[in-house]
Amino acid sequence: MTSLHKNQVKFNSNIIISHTGGRLSSDSGLVLVKEVMDTFKFSDLAKSLLDIKDNRAYFTHDNLAILEQLIMQLIAGYSADSSANLLRQDPVFQAVLGKKELASQSSISRFLDRFTEENMDQLQALNQSLIDKARLIRNDTELIIDVDSTHSDTFGHQEQTDYNAHYQTYGYH
Repeated sequence: MTSLHKNQVKFNSNIIISHTGGRLSSDSGLVLVKEVMDTFKFSDLAKSLLDIKDNRAYFTHDNLAILEQLIMQLIAGYSADSSANLLRQDPVFQAVLGKKELASQSSISRFLDRFTEENMDQLQALNQSLIDKARLIRNDTELIIDVDSTHSDTFGHQEQTDYNAHYQTYGYH
């Protein structure tokens, strides 16, 4: 019986991607996200551009660690803060975030409470820096935005419905 070959990621030599079982997770795509974040030096950029006021005297997770965890959760499709409690034991989340103990839902909620309008502007600057880095890596000089309508089928004689030749049906678009 043949087996798929094993792959190793650059940011953590302990992670091997194979098809042999073991500690499983449905979020293995985050390994690629982590590789991209490391390529763009996300942590260094965030440290230099974000200044979140933090009056906590004792804490387990710093603001950057919580931000990275929250970003990973959102990318993986976990939009509710409460998902953090379920993901604390996920092997992929632990590996890509480099921690055995991840932030809980309450830690994430307190983190979001510390956010100000100024922090939102700083996040926008961080986002723009990441876009600029991506464009430099790809050497892009043009950006094409292709905007298409979204089709929604309609039935009967509804107002403002029209025939969409692409979908070969009537609907809103």
